[in-house]
Amino acid sequence: MQTFDRLKIVTAIDAIDVVDESVFAKTLVSGNVVSMKYYREMPTKLMIKVDYASGEVVVEFTGKILGHNYPHLISMANIEECFRNIESLGFCRFDMDLLMRSEVVSCDVAKDVQCSDVRKVQSYIRSHISNYSKYVCRALKNGNTVLEKNVTTRKNKKRMTIYDKEQEMKKSDNIRYMRKNGLTDEFVGKCRFEINLNSKEQIRNALHIEDTNLLTVLNSETNPILEFMDEAVCGSQGQKACSDWKSYQRYLVLKDCDFDLEKVEAKVRSLYKRGTKISDVMRPYREAYSQLMTEGEDTYFSEILAMLR
Repeated sequence: MQTFDRLKIVTAIDAIDVVDESVFAKTLVSGNVVSMKYYREMPTKLMIKVDYASGEVVVEFTGKILGHNYPHLISMANIEECFRNIESLGFCRFDMDLLMRSEVVSCDVAKDVQCSDVRKVQSYIRSHISNYSKYVCRALKNGNTVLEKNVTTRKNKKRMTIYDKEQEMKKSDNIRYMRKNGLTDEFVGKCRFEINLNSKEQIRNALHIEDTNLLTVLNSETNPILEFMDEAVCGSQGQKACSDWKSYQRYLVLKDCDFDLEKVEAKVRSLYKRGTKISDVMRPYREAYSQLMTEGEDTYFSEILAMLR
């Protein structure tokens, strides 16, 4: 089942009945209200924009709107619960039939997996990028790892964040949220994989669907997170490092490049002729690097991938 940590939808203006305008910021033109906007960041991000000029309503919310059911994330099974929880805030009511016919314009596909060492997973991904010219992987100061496709066109852009969900939920604002909603250890040992889809074209391409209607998106059966991992991250197999002269040479190259595979690939690209299949040249270096790392990393990462399926 497809799960999301954020949805942004656009629907007909008749889908909402505003019962308390005082919580909305109004935009006026010549003394007339042309739009109203409600926005809050904590404890859960929620934005509702009523645009009278276009006759549309934009609703954006995150999985935290589910309260005690947040660990399940947003899905087909609880989408109506999300809307009912927004209604419970007391300033608007929804026409559920119209909402279900809305269009998704942006979303974050997310999945949590049980993981005893999130940093090991992040490190493995950073050191096993299939092609450093096609993909960029960065370790952020906040502990998150971001994996991106190195493209300029928006339709081909992909961005995934891998982070320790348990640590994120230990922040002060999240602790209050957890206590309020009766959550205790639901995020202990969880690694979050989250892929951002910020246009309708990205959504269609990533989910392999013909349209971005809400029900189509929620019912999509592809696995965009696993697909991205398969294309951007490569595993490794090989013999013991330095078992012969060639493996010793590879070790020296790795050492000269500070055991940084991105530096190795940059060196390879500078020395090999144009048209050379760089992935083939890099394979033995990846294998040698893998043998120098902690035993069992490949197996551990394979287990993580299995949980993403």
